[in-house]
Amino acid sequence: MKKIVVGTDASASSFDAVKQASDLAAASGAELHIICVASLAADLALRGIAPLAIPNDYDEEAKKAAAGAVEQARTIAEKSGAKATVHVLDGDASTVLMEFCTKNKADLLVVGAHGMTGA
Repeated sequence: MKKIVVGTDASASSFDAVKQASDLAAASGAELHIICVASLAADLALRGIAPLAIPNDYDEEAKKAAAGAVEQARTIAEKSGAKATVHVLDGDASTVLMEFCTKNKADLLVVGAHGMTGA
């Protein structure tokens, strides 16, 4: 195994996934990529789930929260002995994760069982 991708949304389940992926990366010597996908206002509107009033700083705050999530995840990875590259991307999380894995020829994608977004 050469490349492992793990998604986080700052939920406990996603940080458990980061820990598992980090342990595996450390044991195998694989590259570890940690991704948090920020759902920006335009993407939410396209999917029909945007609130009626979106604050002007919504996108900035979403990106800031995603950056915080990947930094927390990087700390988890480092404690496991894995060196991680972090990415803050935007769009639909499942689509973005799959596209990243395909483009970067990932061997494994790790995600938690339940995140902050509900369904």
